[in-house]
Amino acid sequence: MPNLPEDIVDRIKSLERQVRQLTAYVYTRAAATARTPAEAQDSARDGSGEQAEGNEEEGTGGRPA
Repeated sequence: MPNLPEDIVDRIKSLERQVRQLTAYVYTRAAATARTPAEAQDSARDGSGEQAEGNEEEGTGGRPA
């Protein structure tokens, strides 16, 4: 790789760190939501679990816009 200015190298490192964090978030969320539809409905009814299916914001990765 050619010699890059330090600010560009810092920005690349920051982006790499963000990608790792987002990847970890996705895998954690996928593991947390790996439930049967019946389990999701039960936890939605009694308020003991996470969000019920269908309550996620579209296009935002499940996070409020």
